[in-house]
Amino acid sequence: MPASELVCSLTAADYRDREKAWRKVGEFVTASAAIPGGLRVSFAPTRGLAGSLTELVRLEGECCAWMVFAMSESPHGIGLSITASGVDGQRAVRETFARLAGS
Repeated sequence: MPASELVCSLTAADYRDREKAWRKVGEFVTASAAIPGGLRVSFAPTRGLAGSLTELVRLEGECCAWMVFAMSESPHGIGLSITASGVDGQRAVRETFARLAGS
């Protein structure tokens, strides 16, 4: 994927708000790992967290359509995979969510 396709449509203020929301859910991260195409993050089973993550994923889909999100739930918690096409897309996913992943 050419870097020119890796566009985020958020304003600076919206970006700060979004980053704050990701930091908040990041308090519940139990593990993270690089996967083919991007990153996988695991969250502790926490009441209300699935709804918050679902909303964040929806919002990210609006501003960064080049990312693909997949969420799964189990009694052990929530898994979230964030991926993109191409070397540039994969790198962008990992850099964008480095704080969430504890990097």
